[in-house]
Amino acid sequence: MNIQNKLSLTELESLLKSDNEQELIEALMYAVFNIDESRWIQAKCHELIYSDKSLNIKGLAITCLGHVARIHGAIDKNITIPLLIKLSKDQDLSGRASDALDDIEQFVKNKDIIR
Repeated sequence: MNIQNKLSLTELESLLKSDNEQELIEALMYAVFNIDESRWIQAKCHELIYSDKSLNIKGLAITCLGHVARIHGAIDKNITIPLLIKLSKDQDLSGRASDALDDIEQFVKNKDIIR
């Protein structure tokens, strides 16, 4: 699958529930770079992080939270920051969580983010 057409949120919702890892990766990347609803994207990333999907998918969802901060200059600090801090202690996901926290610190306008 190679997404070339504009997708609706409904279409993305369906693709983000796919069991096909490549479809899911492409849908998540499409959402991050083409959808202008940062809260919706964050919610989808959180769902994937808490899902039973592979570490690859969870790691990408974490990275995408950093992309949201960079692209939109905003993040839901009350939900995303505690989640990333928790994940920064996870052996498999700590590097990506730390990178996402760094992106948030660098790109979110409100600089009172505490680790």
